[in-house]
Amino acid sequence: MNIQDVILGFLYEEPMSGYDIKQMMENSVSYFFDASFGAIYPALRKMEKEGLVEKQIIQQDGKPNKNLFVITESGKEQFQHYLNSPINPTITRSDVLIRIFFGRFTTKEKLIEWLVGEREKSQAMYNNLKGIADQWGSEMEHHKRFTLEFGIRQAEMIMGMVDEELKKLSEQKGD
Repeated sequence: MNIQDVILGFLYEEPMSGYDIKQMMENSVSYFFDASFGAIYPALRKMEKEGLVEKQIIQQDGKPNKNLFVITESGKEQFQHYLNSPINPTITRSDVLIRIFFGRFTTKEKLIEWLVGEREKSQAMYNNLKGIADQWGSEMEHHKRFTLEFGIRQAEMIMGMVDEELKKLSEQKGD
């Protein structure tokens, strides 16, 4: 999976601008795939050169023109190739987990600080995903609902584990 595969998937659903793609990512898949504008726009330019997407310029009154990207037949074939390719192993990269792994080299207070920060991030992710679930209700497509529920449960799991570790740390005597 790469940024191009994800963009093609969004464009397979409907034509979008780079801004629209970024908004869709933030509101749907950002808990397991995120990309900045600095990654999206170069990918779109490359995909246009490769014939995977076409750019349509939409004239707007009183605003800059809007660049709308449309998936081509070649782009659809590329996306189907991605869907039919072997699934890559899931690799979790977590700065906080690396730091905790080496926690014996720091203080209990620092560990608590990191855990509290991670809990706050997970709580924010949980709140955001629950908000999306509440907004869409049963109208959400089953496949999208599954990934949303996965994110909600992942956030719940992280919060639960962090709470357990914070409790253990608070019960410890000294460092």
